[in-house]
Order: sequence, then structure tokens, then C-alpha cells
Amino acid sequence: MRGSQRGARTPAAFDAADQDLLDVLEDLEHSKNYSAWILELIGPHINGRIFEVGAGRGTYSTYFADHGHLTALEPSEVLSVALKERLKDYPNAVVITAQLNGTAAPGSYDTVVLLNVLEHIADDHQALRDIYESLAPGGKMVLWVPAFEALYGKFDQRIGHYRRYRLNELAALVHNVGFQQVTAKYTNMPGFFAWWLIVRVLGRAPTGRLAGVHDRYFVPVIRRVERVVRPPIGQSLMVVAQRS
Repeated sequence: MRGSQRGARTPAAFDAADQDLLDVLEDLEHSKNYSAWILELIGPHINGRIFEVGAGRGTYSTYFADHGHLTALEPSEVLSVALKERLKDYPNAVVITAQLNGTAAPGSYDTVVLLNVLEHIADDHQALRDIYESLAPGGKMVLWVPAFEALYGKFDQRIGHYRRYRLNELAALVHNVGFQQVTAKYTNMPGFFAWWLIVRVLGRAPTGRLAGVHDRYFVPVIRRVERVVRPPIGQSLMVVAQRS
């Protein structure tokens, strides 16, 4: 699975795939409850010199800029324009239009954040090694990735996902890179079943009105429940790892 190239796009599919990904980012812009939930979970781990990999249009970037010195990395020139516009009033934020490989000097950051990004990188092992090297001793990496290979459908492929992750598999990969303190948990258990039905069974895209309904009516309830109940499965997986 790790070496699979199934997420790679052909040139003919590139424009359509980019539009699908832009639709997802647009939905995130309007999914206020979901974004607030993610920030509630990752917020305690964000501080200092922050490196956001795959910042997109900056959905979470202003939050990071409010909590430290932000370097926002985005390989897409189109998205970087929007990102720079969003961060123009933050003197402590820098936008870099580049790939991850070789971008960060060793020991440059206290926090590295990848939110729904690692699954878009063909060589995730090398990406994690680059992140490890970019962290100062004691620094933290925060990952948010789609969970469970069983949920992988045509929509995942269209938006450039190479894979989805299981908790034990990703935790082991992070440990193997060199991280000594790793915690991981699934989130959004109802979303697991919704994704399976909508994407795998019905073959639909979980965007637009469906995303809005989920955010407005379901996310607040799921968020409250999962504060006290640790779900055994989920639509997403969160990992926090520290460089000792």
C-alpha cells in the first residue's frame, strides 16, 4: 500500500482533480464547527516556531499565526496567492511556495502541522523523515489524516489521496522515523459510516450540501460525545509525536 501510485493523476484528469480538491477546501471554509473541533484537539500542541505543511488556502493558518511564528508551505502557486492574501496582515507569517523536500533547515521549528496532507504525498516515509529533521529537540509533529483503507474510494483518488491510514500502522511508521513519544486516536466515528455509504456504496462526493448538513447538525453532537468517549474507529486519525 505504501508504494502504491494509485493516487497519482494523469494529465487529462489534472484539471478535474484540482477542481474536486478546491471544492473540498471550499467546504472546509464553511465548515466552521468541524474546523473548530480540529483546532480544539490540536491547539494544546501548537506553539513557538510553527511550520504548516500544505497550508492550502489558509483555512487554519491564521490560527497558527496567532499562536506563534508561522511558516506556511504550499506547493500550489494558485493556492499560495490566496494564502498570501489571507496572511498579509500577519507580520509573523511567511508563505513559501515549494514542495516539502529540502525546504526546512534542520532544527528550525518547534511545531510541524500537516492537516489532511500526508495522504497526498507519495513517499510518506521520506516526508516524515524530513519533518523529524526540521524539528528542534522537544518539538512536536501534529498529523490529521483520513482513516481506514476500507473507506478508500474513487473520490479519494480524484483528489489525490495515495492512501488512508490505520492507527497502529501510522504510529509504527512515525516511531520508525525516530519519534519517541507518539499518541494517536481516531475521530468522527459516525463519519466513518457516512463516508462508507456516500463514497464507497453510492459513489458520491461528500461535498456541497452534504458537507453543510454534516457540519451544522452532526459535528456539534459528535464533538461533545467524543470528548468523553474514545471511538474505536473513525473517519479521521490524529497523531501527535515529539522529537526527544
